[in-house]
Amino acid sequence: MSDINDLVARIEGAFKAVTNKAKKQQQEMLQEHQDRQKLLKEYERVQAKIVEIAKPRLEALAKRAGERVKVTPSTSENRRSARFEFRSQEASITLTFSVAPDKEIKNAVVEYDLRIIPVLRKFNSHSEFSSPIAAFDPKATAKWLDDRIIEFVELFIDMHEGEVVEKADYVEDPIAKVKFPKFAAGAILEHGGQTHYFIDDQTKAEFANQKGLATA
Repeated sequence: MSDINDLVARIEGAFKAVTNKAKKQQQEMLQEHQDRQKLLKEYERVQAKIVEIAKPRLEALAKRAGERVKVTPSTSENRRSARFEFRSQEASITLTFSVAPDKEIKNAVVEYDLRIIPVLRKFNSHSEFSSPIAAFDPKATAKWLDDRIIEFVELFIDMHEGEVVEKADYVEDPIAKVKFPKFAAGAILEHGGQTHYFIDDQTKAEFANQKGLATA
């Protein structure tokens, strides 16, 4: 027959094993949380850069749409988004751009979501651009945003102004670096035998100031 002290020791050993296991799990969870917070700090840095790139582009789109659109920015946990609700007799049109980290917080994911009811034609309802947080590519991000905005503008024109504009001629604001249809230019300036197009008078004035030109 085993000694009662051996039994007590085994019982205590069982409880100690459970306690040690719980402590280890807590330490692992704490480490995981700390690691995640570090990754989120890096993501927030990249998110700020994406917002800086996207802001003038989305403002240009909103400015051109004027009273036709209502823009609603929103922030939810690690996601930031801007929703465009367009007033149209043709359909209900909602366009949303958003940025959030992926599950592992390794990439910053920019999303384009377009909702049109009723569906009158084929269109790209969703697109994503993913850039590694550790090696963020601002040029590729800007190009992807420009392409998506132009894609939407072409669709919108086709839906509403196809009889007027058969094919848009695109230009780029030399200050804002935003591409848009030539007919949508908010300001124009002739310089050095070349015509420059701008999204508004503010970027035109900045360009003229850089070139030492006087504007009316």
